[in-house]
Amino acid sequence: MSVLTRVKERYKNSNKFLLALQLFFSALTLYFAVRVIFISTSGLVSSDPSTEFPGLLLFGMLLSLGLANVVELVEMLVAKKKEHFTILLMATIFVLGVSFYILSLSI
Repeated sequence: MSVLTRVKERYKNSNKFLLALQLFFSALTLYFAVRVIFISTSGLVSSDPSTEFPGLLLFGMLLSLGLANVVELVEMLVAKKKEHFTILLMATIFVLGVSFYILSLSI
């Protein structure tokens, strides 16, 4: 019950557009993560070359994770919440940097 209570509390206290945007990017992150896992495990059991590009899927996963963090940072700025802002900002910059590094390796 505590998880449901936390979700309801967060819904009441947050901007609905930013919450929907963050949920969209989180769902996109999960989609790319599942695709990467599926491609990795199917590559282990078969000798057929994959037509997927795991580097681009990793880029998509990390980019959508970074964008979800950016939305959370914007929500923190709008609500004037400063707790954990610096740590989240550094983590967001790191994740976005790694995603563009992976993109440069996969091109």
